[in-house]
Amino acid sequence: MAVDPPKANGLKTVVDTIVAPKEAFESLRVAPTWGWALLIAVVLILVSSYLTAPAAVHGITADWPNMVAKNPTLAGETAEQQQNALAFTQKITSFVWIFTPIFIVIGALIGAVIMVIFNALGRGDGTFGKYWAAQCNITVIAGLGALVLAVIVLVRGADSFNTAQSVQEAMPNLGVLVPGTGKLHVFLSVFTPFSVWGMLLGVAALSIVGRVPRVPAWLGGILTLVLPALIAAAFAR
Repeated sequence: MAVDPPKANGLKTVVDTIVAPKEAFESLRVAPTWGWALLIAVVLILVSSYLTAPAAVHGITADWPNMVAKNPTLAGETAEQQQNALAFTQKITSFVWIFTPIFIVIGALIGAVIMVIFNALGRGDGTFGKYWAAQCNITVIAGLGALVLAVIVLVRGADSFNTAQSVQEAMPNLGVLVPGTGKLHVFLSVFTPFSVWGMLLGVAALSIVGRVPRVPAWLGGILTLVLPALIAAAFAR
């Protein structure tokens, strides 16, 4: 007689991912669930992006002369054209939070693909669907981090930020080890308590959901943290 698979409890899995990850990933291994996790992550990050937008706009405005000086195209424009470019950038920054759900889905998708790759390298038995569910639940940690960032920004006030980058760096990060705005600083600034937490959960997901051996599980988890840091550094000036 066939045994029905256990029913997934999405909200419980989200909570377990935070407080009891072993139980969460053991549950996801047999009953993948991701709807509630993705919804919660989207809401948290969407709210954070909306609340921090004024600080980002202020940072861009304060840093605009420096941005113009570093951009030959802007530097060669008239004062009126530069002001129009600033107004356009301010408007885009004010409404970029609207696209947050798209960014979150893309990020979770990339994380799941990385897990699938290292699952194959480690000869695990996980599937894309299970890793997608795991990654969506892990993304809730990023949502919690975004909420903490919003609180920090609101407490400090929008006027305290002189660059858009400094808004994201309001969260404690390893960037303080290399002062400045260079590529290494930007790379290290991605390493926050919440991003490292998410990385460790990625390792746990590979180990538990896919039974991936320790070395490829750690390599896969680390890549989910290092890749965004490398991308951020690549765009830094």
